[in-house]
Amino acid sequence: MLRILEQKNFTAYQNQIQNLNLPEPAELHLSEALDDENAVKGWILYAYQPERIVIYSLDDGNDWNYCDGLVRSVLFKAQLRGIEKAVFEIADQTVFARLKTLGFVKNDNKILENISEVMENCKKCKENPANT
Repeated sequence: MLRILEQKNFTAYQNQIQNLNLPEPAELHLSEALDDENAVKGWILYAYQPERIVIYSLDDGNDWNYCDGLVRSVLFKAQLRGIEKAVFEIADQTVFARLKTLGFVKNDNKILENISEVMENCKKCKENPANT
């Protein structure tokens, strides 16, 4: 079963963080996707801003399910803070293409204006008998 947990220790990710063009100051958050053996299968780096959440980097291990789970978990956390806008500052074009295919971004627009809409579509997907 996929578990996504926020991590407070960024030591293992310092090289990846240093290679990003982050604004100063950025209060970063990092969540990991863990499998049943507690092995890290992916991670997502993000920051909350007053009216939006910014996703700076995502490593999903080239797995669509991890990509979807990591992004949805972060979007849900943003909703809990009353945030409805997400900005994807993802430099990796392969990951960005996956985000487009999964419906998180439209065309080449890096902004998701309505997180609730994406989350509601997830509920509809679960109700679809083809997905059971």
